[in-house]
Amino acid sequence: MNDGIGDLTAQAPRTLGKALLYGRRALALRCPTCGITPLFSSWKKVGSLSDWFSPSDGCPSCGYAFEREPGYFLLAIWGVNYGVVALGGMVLYFALRQWTEWSPRLIFCLTVLPSPLLSILLARHAKSFFLAMDHFCDPHVRHKKRRENIE
Repeated sequence: MNDGIGDLTAQAPRTLGKALLYGRRALALRCPTCGITPLFSSWKKVGSLSDWFSPSDGCPSCGYAFEREPGYFLLAIWGVNYGVVALGGMVLYFALRQWTEWSPRLIFCLTVLPSPLLSILLARHAKSFFLAMDHFCDPHVRHKKRRENIE
């Protein structure tokens, strides 16, 4: 089931190529180690917001645990997700103020009202990129136990 490629990739030195590989896997919402297993259920199978926000327990292909401890993804939601949405909204607001003649109230509504929806849509990617970044900086590889035949 596991061909060991994920373990070798995680143990390899940190390079730009490895960061880009993890970034592509995060963008595709796949396991950062092997790139095979989806982190989340398909949008067709989502029945509630909890299903939308919750990743799977781990990767059945390589054994990598997606959520290592309770609260693991808090930084992903607060730092990555809200940070991207808020910073993007502020940049868009000031750009529209600078380059258009629209009223500040209209610009405010155009940049603030979509924020909750964008935050919900980007939550999965925020968790995926956080997981990939964490795995790049501090890879946690599950060590397989050796079976010894006792005769």
